[in-house]
Amino acid sequence: MALDGIILSKVKHDLDYYLPIKINRISETSKTEIVFNVLAGNKRTNLIMSFHSVFNHICLSDKNYTTYNDPSTFVMVLRKHLLNGFIYEIEQFDYDRYLIMHIRAKDELYDEKEYLLSVELMGKYANLILIDNNNKIIDALKKIPPYENSKRTILPGATFLYPDKQNKLNPFMEKNINFDESLVKQLQGFSKVLEQEVRYRLNQQSFEEIMNEIKNSNKLYISKNNEQIEYHIIPLTHISNQYEEWELQTGFDEMYYENDEKERIKNISDDLFKVVKRQIKHYQTKIGKLQDSLIEADNMDYYRTCGDLLYTYSDLNKKGLSEIELNDYNNEIIKIKLDPKYSIKDNANRYYNQYQKKRKGKVFIEEQIQIASNELEYLNSINEQLAIANYSDALDIQEELNKYGYLKKQISKNKKKKKVNLYQVSIDDNTITFGKNNIQNDFLTFSYAKPNYMWFHAKDYHGCHLVIDTDKPNEKAIRTCANLAALYSKGRYSSSVPVNYCLVKDIKKIKGFKPGFVSIKNYKTIYIDPEEDKSLLIKPI
Repeated sequence: MALDGIILSKVKHDLDYYLPIKINRISETSKTEIVFNVLAGNKRTNLIMSFHSVFNHICLSDKNYTTYNDPSTFVMVLRKHLLNGFIYEIEQFDYDRYLIMHIRAKDELYDEKEYLLSVELMGKYANLILIDNNNKIIDALKKIPPYENSKRTILPGATFLYPDKQNKLNPFMEKNINFDESLVKQLQGFSKVLEQEVRYRLNQQSFEEIMNEIKNSNKLYISKNNEQIEYHIIPLTHISNQYEEWELQTGFDEMYYENDEKERIKNISDDLFKVVKRQIKHYQTKIGKLQDSLIEADNMDYYRTCGDLLYTYSDLNKKGLSEIELNDYNNEIIKIKLDPKYSIKDNANRYYNQYQKKRKGKVFIEEQIQIASNELEYLNSINEQLAIANYSDALDIQEELNKYGYLKKQISKNKKKKKVNLYQVSIDDNTITFGKNNIQNDFLTFSYAKPNYMWFHAKDYHGCHLVIDTDKPNEKAIRTCANLAALYSKGRYSSSVPVNYCLVKDIKKIKGFKPGFVSIKNYKTIYIDPEEDKSLLIKPI
């Protein structure tokens, strides 16, 4: 799945229709994706620019993108120079895979400035470069020092050089094409997928007819090759005669949004998974060591018995013995080790001291095992939540791990209180609302839900808290709620999952526990086989 220069020319043509485009806000959703919130043709929308090595693209999108709370230095530079500016011209040279955006904006003194924004969508070399009116680089998403590329340095202050020209033929004008050679190497804007499609069609169409079809197309055709998605502005019949037809911008948005979301989740979740798994291993090891210590502490009665027996010995002041044999209270012989430096009485006191230490230690060890077990249960719940998290959910989990010290705390420049996301679905005349992580669950149960809402949670599994806005749901609603509660839990791949439900007023927080842990009373239990219901339209709120 790759963007070629011919497809990019169609995207440019679409964007030209909306010029001038006003830049209202600039943010980032991942390390490789920049979002310009723009006013295009009297409509507020997003201009998405992805510089991922595989999924790089540019398109307009009406979808909701969750952005970083703390923008990178590069985004701050873009904001400083481009906010409230206008993109008034877009250039593309020879069907190359980059666009030059001409932008006019005002500086702090309200003087008008001219900028270039080089949007380079060339696979692993994809980059976004901001250039001033003296052709000097102000900043770039990916900086390239001279020792990495001696021909094209991309650093602040360096002179901007356009990517190398390919010196290829214009496929819409050239008549003398050598079909025995690679079309990708000969023709501007060609990708391997397009070459394969052209060669496949040459049995029935002339090259000129194929290029005319490409020239007149304003659609995007998406085909699946096994699990791989391929696309172009003509149907890829060499892959399949079955394909999806989309408006160009909408097609890009639909096709890339899910991939971009996965990449955004991966960027944040990979680090979180590592932290959580490392902590889980730490607490599992700690509990194992504590349990060994508890077994040793359980032998404390032996030390008290030794002390009692030594006190019954007649020669309490005798020294120099390293061991003594005495009859215990069951008239059995027991060997007791002694320290020869001390008398029998002193040795007895030493055994009593060991007994007292182990008795107190046992209480402490049991407390520590309980604390460690609670932490382990909490971390396992986080691990499960990460498995079903979208990007926004992952950010919530990151914030939670920061709060409880599992991650190094970052000083946020954004003092605005973050909105807690929840998810909703309608069924008949009722609304079902649920959370997918501890922050969302806690907010849902103790802030959002009313006391007479019915509350659901998968029993004995980490999972979502779910409420329906009635105290008397019918059987269909109960089964739907139970199914969702089981689906968004660790038991989603199990059968006959028990789901507890009760009124919200019958739920209490467990004192001393982290968010998401509750106690319930007056509850009932339903058993459900979790199954995804595609007819339910789940949306974030």
